[in-house]
Amino acid sequence: MGIFICIYSNKHIGAEKYAKRFFDLMNERGFEIEKIGLFEPVKKPFTINDAISMWTKEEPGIYDVETDKMIGKAGGVLGKSKGFWFDTHWWLHPTELRLNHITIYLNKKIFSQRKNDILPLFEELVNCFEATYGYVTEQEAEDRQHITGTLKERIPGIFWVNYFSTVFVDYLNSGNSFYDFPWKKIKECSNMGILTQLTENPFDPTIADLEKKAHELFGVSKFNGTARDYPKILMP
Repeated sequence: MGIFICIYSNKHIGAEKYAKRFFDLMNERGFEIEKIGLFEPVKKPFTINDAISMWTKEEPGIYDVETDKMIGKAGGVLGKSKGFWFDTHWWLHPTELRLNHITIYLNKKIFSQRKNDILPLFEELVNCFEATYGYVTEQEAEDRQHITGTLKERIPGIFWVNYFSTVFVDYLNSGNSFYDFPWKKIKECSNMGILTQLTENPFDPTIADLEKKAHELFGVSKFNGTARDYPKILMP
């Protein structure tokens, strides 16, 4: 099992400025992308111009049953190299905000070799995409906390490293409980969001117990989609 870096944003990340910054950040951190594509199998040799072109390529958006039309524009790109891959998906609705995402996967070998770069890269990606929410985790922790639904209805979990924008900090901080939790590290970001870390190592076996403790402290309903006061994260 490897490590997933996941970023969620309600910004139009299909714009060229986001593509350019993403590829710059990956290069600066030594993650050299070898192949890119719009779908599997990913075969095209990476060039920055082709990568930006694929990232920003607009396809028909999402089918709307009521109007019997495709609404807005959508896009995304895949990329890979030895030991890691990424994908991004975005949807530009003509009148509404939508939740877009970027996922990066690193196998355990690459993670071990580049561990000191992972947290700085995650914070840079949070800033780059003006993230609403994000996390870094190994897959078992993600599987343990999986429940049907999306970030629009529930918080996916408490992971090795977490980013909470102000809307989620306020939501979790009722009664100051956010700061009562025994985070290993906690950092306030320049955008007023907060980064938290559970343990030094994402494969630490104590993480499962910390997940349960967090769910109990903050309220299980915030993570299983039943909370009545869940924030409207797609409000302008």
